[in-house]
Amino acid sequence: MPSLKTFYRIHLKKRMFNKILLFYSIVMVLLFLGVSILAYQYYEQRSMREQTDRVLKDLDIVSVNLNQLYERMYSAIQQLYTDAAVNEDLTYFLSHEYEDYLKRRLNQYIQSSGTEPKNFDSQLRSLLKDEPSIANILLYSKGEGFFYFMNPGSQRFYYPSEIPQDSPGWFDSTVNHQWQLTDKRSVLWEARKESGPVYSYTHILKDTVSLQKYGAIVFDLNTDAIKRLVESKLKDRGAKMLLMTSGGQVIYDSENRYQGQIYPYWRQLQEQKDWVELEEPSKVNVLTVGNTGMTIAGIIPKSRIEQSMHTIRLSLIGITALCIAVSFMFTFTIIRQYSKKIRKIVTHIRRLQEGDLSARIVLTGEDELQDISQNFNYMCDRLETYIDQVYRSEIKQKNAELVAMQAQINPHFLYNTLESIRMKAITSGARDVGQMIYILAALFRDMIRKQTNVTLAEEMEMNGMYLKLFQYRFENRLEVETHLDKNAANCQVVKLLIQPVVENYLVHGFRPESDSNRIAVTVVREEENIVVRVADNGKGMPPEKLAEIRKRLARKPDSGALGGGSLGLLNVNERIRSHYGSDYGLTVNSGPDQGCEVTLKLPAIQGEMLP
Repeated sequence: MPSLKTFYRIHLKKRMFNKILLFYSIVMVLLFLGVSILAYQYYEQRSMREQTDRVLKDLDIVSVNLNQLYERMYSAIQQLYTDAAVNEDLTYFLSHEYEDYLKRRLNQYIQSSGTEPKNFDSQLRSLLKDEPSIANILLYSKGEGFFYFMNPGSQRFYYPSEIPQDSPGWFDSTVNHQWQLTDKRSVLWEARKESGPVYSYTHILKDTVSLQKYGAIVFDLNTDAIKRLVESKLKDRGAKMLLMTSGGQVIYDSENRYQGQIYPYWRQLQEQKDWVELEEPSKVNVLTVGNTGMTIAGIIPKSRIEQSMHTIRLSLIGITALCIAVSFMFTFTIIRQYSKKIRKIVTHIRRLQEGDLSARIVLTGEDELQDISQNFNYMCDRLETYIDQVYRSEIKQKNAELVAMQAQINPHFLYNTLESIRMKAITSGARDVGQMIYILAALFRDMIRKQTNVTLAEEMEMNGMYLKLFQYRFENRLEVETHLDKNAANCQVVKLLIQPVVENYLVHGFRPESDSNRIAVTVVREEENIVVRVADNGKGMPPEKLAEIRKRLARKPDSGALGGGSLGLLNVNERIRSHYGSDYGLTVNSGPDQGCEVTLKLPAIQGEMLP
């Protein structure tokens, strides 16, 4: 039991394909065993049926031949009745003393001028000559009590004084037992035993007119001749054949075990069973041979059937074992290939688990495992790309913060100084200067806040203050238009996305000599997106410069410089794509002296609702 548990723990518990192989092997073994058992049973039934058919055929042939023998004897008896001269001769012979019969024969011979008249003796001798199976013929006279014995080699007349005292009862017993096997108790045993074992048929002779019984004729059939007849007709020598009297005495035994005895299983032969219990369970077929009183039995022992199935049994065992082995090896080969693929996938997953993003699975074939490997490789590619993007985004964010920190130049000190200057300007009556200083201080105060994301309302407010500062600076030579969709006001965005775009216009597109400078900032919500448009009527840009900017905007983000060292258009575009993905970003439309329109596409990330 411990070894079984150890085997299960090592080879099965965590080995899926080993379990599949084990269960498949068990199923295939059971399947092949079931098919083999069914095939064996089929061939066994077929073999029994074929052997039974052969035995029945032999029984029929033997029965027909024995019945023909009986018919020939019965035909001879009928001739004794149908031929008037022969019938009269036989009747006179058995009804008178032998001397009177001889005198009558002599007178008939004289009267016929030397021609031998018809008589029963010549008729019976002709039958003995033509039928070798008949060993002896006995004629018995009931009235005179004598026997007339004849065989092919001799004849003899037995007077009553020569017959044993118990023989007279013989005649009455033959009425119910016409077929008998001769033995020491049989009449005239000493004369009849010289012919060997005999099986006799007794026919009672009656007067055709008065129907009075006046004698009997006995035919002794040579059992050796019957044996030769039976053996000559047998085809299936493997089956056991028995020829018996109506009382169970064995006339012929193909195995020579019960010859001349009463068959010990005579009663069992009469049972109608599939298997009859004899010396061993056997298949039995029994036929009654016409009117002869004989019974012929064909017996097929179970051991003989099993012996005949020995070759088939060995063949089925060999074929079954071969099929199981081939099936196991075929299944083992296929499952081993899949097991190698699974182990390869598991190995690469463990490498990924340990942080090796370069792990890639290469498998052959087109199946589910190939799909798994491709999806694994795709996942590793995406994961590596995502990590690279996040890493670069963090670097850029740090660089942007560094630039912003460098630009702040100690904003707290600067904010406090600006507040002192503002108060001094207001005290001196320079309110415009004070307002400009207030706006600049508010801008610095917003910069020092560590909050990364703000609402669009806050972003627009800071952008408005920035533009207001420039309006003071350029003495109302800048016209500003702003529009914020109420549905978009509360959406969250990354801080400092709009102001760099506005600054780009003020640095590159503003015309100081013109009094008609105009910039419009519009924020609308389109379903799940936020669209920010910054349009101006500034200098615009030539086509080649526009193409270069568009090319740099479409390029994959890298860890290079941030848009000419400032928080410009490229910086804004890369920050949007780093935070929200490549589906979002910045587009530019412009032409020489046609102004410029910059569009920012952002996701609508809802914050708290406005009152």
